[in-house]
Amino acid sequence: MDSREFAKTLGKQVAGFCKSLDNKLPAYSYIPLTTDEMRVKVMQSRLFNEIRAGEIFGGWLKSTPELDVKKTLARAVHEEYEHATFLEEALRSKGATPYDYQALPAQMAMFNAFEGLTDTVERIAAFPMAGEGVADYLIAKCLQAGTVPSWITDPYRRIHQDEEQHGNYPFDILVKYAITAEKQERAARAVAMSLVLRRAYFENLDRWVYEDKIY
Repeated sequence: MDSREFAKTLGKQVAGFCKSLDNKLPAYSYIPLTTDEMRVKVMQSRLFNEIRAGEIFGGWLKSTPELDVKKTLARAVHEEYEHATFLEEALRSKGATPYDYQALPAQMAMFNAFEGLTDTVERIAAFPMAGEGVADYLIAKCLQAGTVPSWITDPYRRIHQDEEQHGNYPFDILVKYAITAEKQERAARAVAMSLVLRRAYFENLDRWVYEDKIY
């Protein structure tokens, strides 16, 4: 398949997954939450995501042969830690301890799977395209809802602006490098894996927020 058409199919798959969340938005989106205690728990989990994402992008640098992708990952590392600072400040404003948090089992599995990917197209498809694509979709929903407190929407508005400035870099990288049937198969499987693990993380987070259960 032409690599541009292929990248479009992956984008449609991610968009379809996002739409499937609309009927029952996860706690991750903040929209269903009714107390600040719940909101703090979700933000602590999402702060962990920012830190872990920076670690993973940084860990990929040495083994990424494509210089343009390497530069993109380096910028992403810096940005993840800027975003972490925004969330840390918001949590402290509510009297919460930002890093008083242990990663949920499904969250650990998701990030460990990303970390273990070895091919550039797999990595870009699984994390920046699928993982961050879903995250930014739900940030946009949160900002549009009109019911989420400003101490949450203020930092996420800044994060969302950063994501919009990125443009379509995962799409562009896949167009450039997913040019063989083998590479496209790797990317397609990576997106599928990412979405399965993302759903499991959302469900795990819901159980912890609403029922105080991690399993």
